[in-house]
Amino acid sequence: MTPSHIAARPGRSVSVATLMVCAGVLAGTASAQEVAPGAADLTIELDGDLLRHGGVVTVYAIPTPAPLWAEVAAGGVARTIRLDQRYAEVQLRFPVGGKYAYRFRPADGQAPGVPHRTQVLSVIGTDMEGRGPRMTSGFVDADSDGGRVIRVPSLTEIAGDSAARWGRTEGRDAVPPADSRSARVLAGVIRQDRDAPKLACEGSGPVRACTLPRGDWPALELLWWRGIAESRLERLDHYALRRCYDSVWFREGRCEPEADSDEPAYRHVPK
Repeated sequence: MTPSHIAARPGRSVSVATLMVCAGVLAGTASAQEVAPGAADLTIELDGDLLRHGGVVTVYAIPTPAPLWAEVAAGGVARTIRLDQRYAEVQLRFPVGGKYAYRFRPADGQAPGVPHRTQVLSVIGTDMEGRGPRMTSGFVDADSDGGRVIRVPSLTEIAGDSAARWGRTEGRDAVPPADSRSARVLAGVIRQDRDAPKLACEGSGPVRACTLPRGDWPALELLWWRGIAESRLERLDHYALRRCYDSVWFREGRCEPEADSDEPAYRHVPK
C-alpha cells in the first residue's frame, strides 16, 4: 500500500494558493527520512467516514521555543493519530529552527490494495512577521507558521468513478460529496459560517486533533449541503451571464436577469 505523503519545513511563508498535489512529497520540502529522531514526525491514519466518503483535513504547524518544546515533548512525541470524521484540524508543534513532517495513509486493514492519494486544496500563508493563523482551540493562542487544507478523496473516486470526482450523488441516503468543489465548501463552512459547530480537540504532547462532537455533525452536514447548493447555483448564474454576453459580443447593451426563468438566465437589452 502506498501512503500519501505531505511534508514541510518551517520558514517557507506562502500566500494562499491552490495546488493540485497528490501522492508524493512536495518539491523542495523535507521528507520524513530527513527528520531527526525526536522531531515532529507524524503519520495521519484515515479511517471510517473520512476514508470511505472523503473529506477535509487542515494541518497547522506551530513553531515552539526550545523550553516549551522540551516540556510538550517530555512525554514522548506522537508518531501516529487516527481520524475518522469528514472534517478534522491537526495542530503539530515542532521546535523552532527544527523540522517537521507528516503523511497520510489508510488505517491498517482498510482499503487493501488501493494506492491512496490526497490533494492540497490551498496553502495557508503568513503575515509579514511570519505568523500564520492563531489557534482558537487545541493549542489556544499559539501562532502557526501557516498550514495546508488537504482534501481526502472518497474511495470510489480513487477507484476511478467519474461521478464521485464530479460530485454527483444519488439516493435519499446520499452523503455530501467530497469532490474538490464540495471539499472547498466544507472548509469554508468551518472557517466562515457563524452557525457552524465548534471543534473539540484532544491529544497529547505536541499534537492535537480537533474534530466535531459527533452529535453536532448532522447540523454541519446541513450547512455543507446548503453551501454545495449555493456554490452550484452561483456557477450556473456565472455561466448563464457569460453565455448572454458571448452571444452579443459586438452589440452594445447589457444582460439582465430573466425574472420568469426557473433557473439562472439572462437576456440582452440593447443600449
